[in-house]
Amino acid sequence: MTPANLNQCPAGGYVITVTSGYNAPTSNVVCNGLAGVQGPTGSTGPTGLAGLNGTGCTVTTVQANNAAPNGGSLISCTDGTQSLVLNGEVGPTGNTGAVGPAGSPGTIVTPIQFCPGTSSYPNEFNEVGFCINGNIWAVYSANGGFLTEVLPGTWSSDGINASCTFTVEPGCVISNN
Repeated sequence: MTPANLNQCPAGGYVITVTSGYNAPTSNVVCNGLAGVQGPTGSTGPTGLAGLNGTGCTVTTVQANNAAPNGGSLISCTDGTQSLVLNGEVGPTGNTGAVGPAGSPGTIVTPIQFCPGTSSYPNEFNEVGFCINGNIWAVYSANGGFLTEVLPGTWSSDGINASCTFTVEPGCVISNN
């Protein structure tokens, strides 16, 4: 009797070889049956015995002293046991690292005042924008305020006691009309 291969018996089984007298041996395959359907869940067993109370521990920092030259931590447990864990020595300073790659050039941001004059807030407030990469950006105060690009063209500024009409030309050039 030898185990059957999975091609013969997917759930396992045996090959039984019978020899009878002068007849040639005959082999018969006997396979295990397929697994049955899972039965219902059994009833809940009795409640087990209560476990033993555990032991609590606390950890406190130990400052550097004669016994602990680099400081450490003291673990103290409610069963009276303690364990001192010491910090190791500070290792030698490592080698200087390689020089990093050069950074990319920064962007120059230049303030642009739209109307002539000098601000003396709250009596006078001259509105400004910023020239970034050849384009003017400013905060438009309507609808809660938002940052927007001020495109080339004619615009008006309604700053406090500093109103004017101005023209934006390419390259962040402002001229007053």
